[in-house]
Amino acid sequence: MKAKHYTGILKYLRLGAAAMSGDLFGLPPKFLWFMARQMRFEKVTDLNGKLFVNTTYTPLNTRAYTTALRYFANVSKGGINPLSVYFSVTNRCHLSCSYCSNSGGSSSDLGFETLARSVKQAQDMGAACIGFTGGEPLLRPDLEKLISLADDRSYTLLFTSGHLLDQTRARALKAAGLTAIVVSLDSHVEKEHNSKRNSASAYGEAVAALKNSIAAGLYTAISMVITKDILYSGRIYEFIKFAGGLGVHEIRILRPKPCGKLIKGNFEMLEERDVMKFVELQYEINQDPSLPAIMSLPHIGAINNFGCSAARTHVYVNADGDVCPCDFVPLGFGNISEEAFGDIYERMLKSFPEHAHGCISQLAYREIDRLSGGKLPLKDPGALKQVMASLGNRPVPKLYRKLGCK
Repeated sequence: MKAKHYTGILKYLRLGAAAMSGDLFGLPPKFLWFMARQMRFEKVTDLNGKLFVNTTYTPLNTRAYTTALRYFANVSKGGINPLSVYFSVTNRCHLSCSYCSNSGGSSSDLGFETLARSVKQAQDMGAACIGFTGGEPLLRPDLEKLISLADDRSYTLLFTSGHLLDQTRARALKAAGLTAIVVSLDSHVEKEHNSKRNSASAYGEAVAALKNSIAAGLYTAISMVITKDILYSGRIYEFIKFAGGLGVHEIRILRPKPCGKLIKGNFEMLEERDVMKFVELQYEINQDPSLPAIMSLPHIGAINNFGCSAARTHVYVNADGDVCPCDFVPLGFGNISEEAFGDIYERMLKSFPEHAHGCISQLAYREIDRLSGGKLPLKDPGALKQVMASLGNRPVPKLYRKLGCK
């Protein structure tokens, strides 16, 4: 079944009907109005009867949507639980990307039972989204079995370079219960993408993977790390049209982060005016039903939106089992091979006592690099306290203010 994008009044009609399938009455009216207003920046995609806003929102018409509503209701009553948990299932990767956020680690994968136990714990705690990443997660032969562990209380995401994602593997992932695939592609120009990945085959594998994912009926997104050149030269429009020609449902726009290979900060730092350009681009493209939906993480992470979700809303477990605030913040608060995921999360919350705005990777990367001596993630309790102290006072994002957070 071909996906259909909705904009304008049709978007709001579809959203309104689907939203009422969950229990909205336990949520503050000002929060509901805020979320309705946020939808003016979005486009809705109908795929096989499921309504997707983008890969950071829970698909409507699903049980996972009910899980997400429970999360927001819990927060409005002073509670907290993770909304999304991403598991890196391997450090192994056939590529050597110039800006990889994975700081490395053991070449041995975590045992299946360890991951299985933690996936179940994350779901039992109320996570509406379970993500699988790496390294290159498709190098793990039991990936489908891992994905099948997450029942429909959560939706599932897979982040991949596209390596090994042939038609058979795409169908197997779909059968295992995978909701969406996010394939990394930074340019519609083959030579440019291959150069960033230090591989002559990266582009071909990514494009083939996108086609195979779409054919299998999976919600399919591109993840791109953008540069100022692509953003301001107008080449971003060429990229969007190229993605639309493939039938891709969404483009996730990321900016470079000072983590992993870029922990020294040796990259093009984007400024506030660049972030506003993301918002303008998202709003413009999301009014056109013929093009993929645009989701820019700088827009999602702005103070007038979700803000920084690290540690409270979102949690990342690296391929060695260390529980970190997010994929881009190498601070380890415990290991799932040694402790229950829930116990580590509760400990981490003591360092993150409230919802706050301000990307930790950008605010603290120099301090993290200085204290770690190049050995990441940083785990020493005293050093972790120093990093947290360096963040200063961070304001509460607007979404959480609407839920009553001070």
